[in-house]
Amino acid sequence: MNDLLTINFFKNNSDHKRIDFQEVLAFFEEMPNFQIFYTDDVVEIEYSDKEFGLKYSYLITKKSRVDQIYKLNPSFSNINFLLQFPIMIPSFLAKEIFALAQKLCKKFELGVYNKLFDDVSPFNLVNLVSFYEDQKKKCIEENGLGNRIAYEGSKLSDICAFQRQVEKLVEYYHNEVIVDLVYAIRQVDADEGEEPIQGTCYSWQVGTPTLFPPHVDYINVKSDEEDFYVSKDYLVKVMDRKLIGITDFISEDMYILKAKQAKGSKKFVKKLLKNEIDAKFVKLPLLDCIEDR
Repeated sequence: MNDLLTINFFKNNSDHKRIDFQEVLAFFEEMPNFQIFYTDDVVEIEYSDKEFGLKYSYLITKKSRVDQIYKLNPSFSNINFLLQFPIMIPSFLAKEIFALAQKLCKKFELGVYNKLFDDVSPFNLVNLVSFYEDQKKKCIEENGLGNRIAYEGSKLSDICAFQRQVEKLVEYYHNEVIVDLVYAIRQVDADEGEEPIQGTCYSWQVGTPTLFPPHVDYINVKSDEEDFYVSKDYLVKVMDRKLIGITDFISEDMYILKAKQAKGSKKFVKKLLKNEIDAKFVKLPLLDCIEDR
């Protein structure tokens, strides 16, 4: 099964107005994280972000990439414009992609088509997300997760929401608290036949005021003398008197270590070391986590 999902865009002929691709390009130029590349055969509008390392593209092509186009509703015209993105990504990101595509279709009055559709149809966010989820499920059934990490869906969604808000959270706390990106980790020194330790992780520099995200599995504790991993649950248990729970943003499983409390946090290192996870890990992008089916 192809690991890319393709959505082709069609123009409704009843509109009697041809699409102006200069206006389309201007639409994307105003959007963050998009770059436009030109070749002889295609204009690629590429998205790339630092929060997830996600990349996907809109393409304007010279030739049609729609098979058996003669079978489709003649009331719509193929404009050689399509969206392609990886199927195996967190659903949170797929919903973001479709939300932007919805704005695009509304602005330029476009319909959508995939080779598995019966025909061209108006953009419907609910239907497209459902279609995407079905295709991802089939992809997992046919190929498995590969090297990706299975994760509880609701928790992964909360982590992704935190990830997307990192810059805003830094501003909200006036740069007085460290707010960093979540990443995934996988054990690299597991014995043969042994299930490697894996999950989501977040780094904490001992002594620094820090915002801890929801639902992560592990904390990489760093100091001048130490660099080790513990479970987040254990860190919260040990440092309970220093941490303040945040209950009004994304999830209840968020904590802040403020500057005053952070000053005395070094004394907890020895206790945290008692439950150090004895393993070596490789760092992976959060993009490698997929909802557990």
